[in-house]
Amino acid sequence: MKIGSTLTIPAEPNRVFERFLDPDTMRACIPGCAELERLDDKHYRGLLVNEVAHVRFSASFAAEITEIQPPGLVRAVLTGEDRKLASSLKVNATLQVAPDGDKSQVTYEMDIALWGKLGRLGEPIVRRRSVEVERQFAAAFADAVLGKVPAAAPAAGAGAAKHVAAANGAAPDDASAVAVAERPGPDQAAPSPASKAPAPGRAGKPRFWRNILADILEHLAGKLR
Repeated sequence: MKIGSTLTIPAEPNRVFERFLDPDTMRACIPGCAELERLDDKHYRGLLVNEVAHVRFSASFAAEITEIQPPGLVRAVLTGEDRKLASSLKVNATLQVAPDGDKSQVTYEMDIALWGKLGRLGEPIVRRRSVEVERQFAAAFADAVLGKVPAAAPAAGAGAAKHVAAANGAAPDDASAVAVAERPGPDQAAPSPASKAPAPGRAGKPRFWRNILADILEHLAGKLR
């Protein structure tokens, strides 16, 4: 499967090209990139965690730069594997950077091969997900080039917090506040089982039966006098 596109980045080519080779920048900008480390000038390794059509994968990968002509061209080969899904991938990528006034035109082409469960998802599904990833990456990378900090990925459990917010009548944007409110603070002890309120209908039953027994005993005592 071949995909490609052209992006406009608001910076001159030298800066754009330098950022593309920086592992910290790319880790922050690539959606789902949990780890990225530069081993030497031409080799990288990392971990990609993402989801395609409700299939979540976690693939460790290695990347090798096979050709580089700063600041206009870089070619690389990336191979990865998710053993739990019995899936693997290989990507041959070409990236070109060209000046466009005070901006840069970034053109990329990728020849992607997928095997295993990922490969059975089908090209249309993978292609649609690729478009989403490209849009997120372009926005984050433009911010990084301009010196802004890319937005952090949503924390695990954000979806659960939204469900809690909805159940409490809060808007989805208030989910984080609801989640924080539900957790005890550092100086606040979690409620013990003994301190929990008794179930409705059970708290008054022992006292109720004691009162009835006392009335019966009092009545019998009066009869015996």
